[in-house]
Amino acid sequence: MERRKATFKLYPNAREAERLTVWTRLHCELYNAALQERIDAYRRFGKSISYFDQQNVLPEIKAARPEFIELGSHALQQTLRRLDLSFQAFFRRVKGGQTPGFPRFKAAARFSGFAYPDPAGWKLIKHGSRGGTLRIGTGKDAMMIRLRGKHRFGEGAAPNDLTITRKNGGWFASITLRVSEAVCSRERTDHQHRGADFGINDWVTFDNGVTVENPRWVRHELPQLADLQRQRARKTKGSIRYKRLSQQTARLYERIGNLRRDFLHKQTTQFVRTCAVLATEQLQPKNMSRSARGTMDKPGRMVKQKAGLNREILSAGLGMAHQMLAYKAVEAGTRLHLSNTRQLKPSQRCAVCWELTPKTLAQREHVCGHCGHKMPRDQNSALVVLIDAHTPGTGVAARPKPLARQRTKSKSLTCETPATTPKGV
Repeated sequence: MERRKATFKLYPNAREAERLTVWTRLHCELYNAALQERIDAYRRFGKSISYFDQQNVLPEIKAARPEFIELGSHALQQTLRRLDLSFQAFFRRVKGGQTPGFPRFKAAARFSGFAYPDPAGWKLIKHGSRGGTLRIGTGKDAMMIRLRGKHRFGEGAAPNDLTITRKNGGWFASITLRVSEAVCSRERTDHQHRGADFGINDWVTFDNGVTVENPRWVRHELPQLADLQRQRARKTKGSIRYKRLSQQTARLYERIGNLRRDFLHKQTTQFVRTCAVLATEQLQPKNMSRSARGTMDKPGRMVKQKAGLNREILSAGLGMAHQMLAYKAVEAGTRLHLSNTRQLKPSQRCAVCWELTPKTLAQREHVCGHCGHKMPRDQNSALVVLIDAHTPGTGVAARPKPLARQRTKSKSLTCETPATTPKGV
């Protein structure tokens, strides 16, 4: 059985919305109290409190505070487990030599929501293809909240857990579904072998010259974002108008994120449906979008220009696209090949003679100084990673007469998704 997540938009009435807000505030109170207990125990007695120690106290808390009873034992345990995971991540990073921030107290207005780790205490009731009802609780006090949304797994999908989140004034239900491998599989309509180069000028360029235009969501909304931020800067922090402009800015950012996510899902689905082999290079958007500001001793150069480039890199959603391709390729039986960028250097390597031709970022045309091969830079890179997909390393084994000095080159470290279905190649 596989697990897939589906998100639904909730439409609670005024009474239900107020009740969800109260429940979220109580979960936040429990989270902060558990965090304070851990801090006090270590400061006063040098003792570390575990998740099980705090879980065993929940019956006493519900006896003293009856309002916690309707939240459900499993949901309360999940909030404590959420804090425990924060501490585990903190200590793991400390052992790794990093400098992480200590788990912090949460404000009730910024607490994201709460979760049910199993199907107990709630039920998803579908009506038609897109509508439905989410029942939370049991008996007369149960809430029946209308929802909207759908998933592609049909009636055989079994709900596993539920997460209720609040975002920009709206409520959402994220449900993890247990589905079979047959239901997860995607039908492939073609068996192409394609190399893809992701970029900024064109969102993706294939080895055959076909390109997909970069929608540039942030650039199109930048004037409106700047206007809202200028208006908010002139308001008193914490005032009603300041909060109203903050909400408008958040909704605009949410719209940009929804447009990006919709575009990426459609494009990556089309890629895996038409390709039996899809080759691209490993990307590290976090490193690519690193600031050029530098330090006081060694200030950076062209900081504003690099900041604009970083904004475009993050707006393109390249990291999210690779994550989507990773699991969709498995579902479609497509072999996804990720070439080692540092070793292969696809943007500098010639796809014909395999020699390196250094180029600056401004040079968009590949002109080989050894064989004279000319091709658009991104298309040449896509062709290089496609050759590497068929012959990991240098790719020279795919040529009828490889150069002798290239035979002894070490193979690159590549990451591939296995073809797990009969449709795979």
